[in-house]
Amino acid sequence: MTVETRPPADWTSGYVDVADGVRLHYDRSGGAGPPLVIAHGVFDDGRCRLPLARELADDYDVIVYDARGHGHSDAPESGYDADARAADLIALLEGLGVDDPIFFGHSMGGDTVLAAAADYPDRPRAVVAVDPACLLGHNAENRGDDRMDDAEIEGIRQRILWWQDHSKAELLDADDELAGHVAAGDEELASLLADARLRVSPDIVEVFASGWVDPGAAFPEIEAPTLVLRADVDEEARERDRAAVDRLPDGRLVHVDDAGHCVFRDRRESATGELRSFLDEV
Repeated sequence: MTVETRPPADWTSGYVDVADGVRLHYDRSGGAGPPLVIAHGVFDDGRCRLPLARELADDYDVIVYDARGHGHSDAPESGYDADARAADLIALLEGLGVDDPIFFGHSMGGDTVLAAAADYPDRPRAVVAVDPACLLGHNAENRGDDRMDDAEIEGIRQRILWWQDHSKAELLDADDELAGHVAAGDEELASLLADARLRVSPDIVEVFASGWVDPGAAFPEIEAPTLVLRADVDEEARERDRAAVDRLPDGRLVHVDDAGHCVFRDRRESATGELRSFLDEV
């Protein structure tokens, strides 16, 4: 399979200098609607969100970007903690001259946009955090905001190195997740994810070493209306989610039934409906 997916031809692409000479890559729809910036997950890059971004581009000026260490952005050895990722996001928007944006992020990206909204509360008009990493500890199978030990972090580094010791064709066949997308007929997504895995820097393991946003400290500082879209979890986890989101001054929590961690991939129609309903009100 040799699917090569790029943004639509009328989108713009480029780079913005952020901290310490680091350049971040972005793609932008340039639509007439409000700006909506999308932050991706830890092993993804901006273009992994193109299926959703294209769907939103008729109504929003959508910006997808590669966090440092990902995609076509620079990959320094450090600067992967939540506050640094938040500062990168703000610097990207300043470089693009974007005012009053909607922040949207999934997993690590959800953690990033929540950190940015807490550190720079006057910047976003609204925040959407999709299964943010800082809440994943509410699931028994995830560690969430607990810092990983050295052996776990080294295991993630070795996984990245294994990806990059293979060609794209080999990854699409040997990686169970990617092969599953191919078997399900979603070759575009499989191709986008494979490209991201071949480009991600092993240094991004600092994300796990530094830990995630602390909801108790960060959430009360977020002034913008905030939607937290969570995967389907058990009632005990839902109670903990509700307690966390209650710390947001203007927060809304929705658990998307039958959705796993990749909420928009698993239940696109339901998740998109919740997203549009929220954005119509802000």
